[in-house]
Amino acid sequence: MATAKKTTAKGTTTKAAGSVKARATKAAPATKGAKPAAATKAKPKTGAGAAQATRGADAGVFEALRSILQRRARDLVVVHDTPDNYYLDTRTKGPNGKPLFFGAARAGRAYTSFYLMPVYAHPELLGDVSPELKKRMQGKSCFNFKTSQPALFAELDRLTGRCFERWKASGQI
Repeated sequence: MATAKKTTAKGTTTKAAGSVKARATKAAPATKGAKPAAATKAKPKTGAGAAQATRGADAGVFEALRSILQRRARDLVVVHDTPDNYYLDTRTKGPNGKPLFFGAARAGRAYTSFYLMPVYAHPELLGDVSPELKKRMQGKSCFNFKTSQPALFAELDRLTGRCFERWKASGQI
């Protein structure tokens, strides 16, 4: 039985061995500096390592920031409560018809973020915040932490309490 090879205009090679045909294609030429496809895909972590990977440097940071928000959750709506995301809305509808966002704690890979919307709406609430806590601010209403900072967490708890009371007095909670 003879095997015949034939190259088509598209660059494919066809082998015919009896009644079985096999088709092989030429690999595309590599571009300079390109990484192989296998190198560009990150493998998702599973098991116990996955929770630690999404919690950043210190898993205790998320729990501490979450507890600050949980103390006010009775008068708010818990939207998300997962091992790396705790999110609170008010019961008051905003101009867009959706509930107003109050605050959240979210654990990321590099740091844990604490979001507090009342300081965005009322920046004067940040008037007596320490320079150390202001250094942790990213944007107008987000605080980022990599490690546990009990003194700053206590100050953030007091700020969250003032924000809660301000929105409650104005009818937003």
